[in-house]
Amino acid sequence: MSYPFQQGSIRLPDPSLADRDVPAASKGHFTGQIVLGDGPGRITQLESHHELQACLCLAARPETDEICEQVGFEWYDADGELHTHYFDFVVVQTDGAIIAYSVRPSYGVSDAFFEEMCRISDQARKAGFVADVRLLTEEDLDPVELFNAELLHSVREEDPEADEAARKAVRDMQGIETLEALKDRTGCGAMGFRALIRLIRLRHLQLVSHERISLKSQVFKRELI
Repeated sequence: MSYPFQQGSIRLPDPSLADRDVPAASKGHFTGQIVLGDGPGRITQLESHHELQACLCLAARPETDEICEQVGFEWYDADGELHTHYFDFVVVQTDGAIIAYSVRPSYGVSDAFFEEMCRISDQARKAGFVADVRLLTEEDLDPVELFNAELLHSVREEDPEADEAARKAVRDMQGIETLEALKDRTGCGAMGFRALIRLIRLRHLQLVSHERISLKSQVFKRELI
């Protein structure tokens, strides 16, 4: 962790909270890291491109309060032997519920894997470790949700001038308006549009329809800012 002792200095993201580290490189599949959260954020380790997509979608959902990766849970197999399973993601929701996610390509969901996950899920819920365990394959990724999640993540960095102009435009809005109309009122062009998307990310604005975010998207104000 680094701290900004001088104006204009940069604070690095906080380290990952994973119970095991993802290998830095692999010959067989994608590995990497992403920074989640506001400000400096926190590093989240990823072991596949599918995990990256799932992570972005989970982080963008309004019910998600906190997300951690590679969370270990000890479980017993049918012979009573102890093992450690690492959930790809564990999400703490805004209502306090804790949900664990296993991310897997659909071709990798064999009968043996499914049976094992059912055993792990049953033990994790009975132990009070999580409220539920869910399996995510590529078939569970909504293309619209993924597009918007990637866009919301891409505008994390603040722009003080454009952000203030966007907040003023939203404070003055009445009813439902398009992002294009709000963008024009910011007077900041593309930076104003990005600032408005940040307000969607921060839950101050909400889309009227489930659609890819664009200038034509209609939004309404969720709360005063």
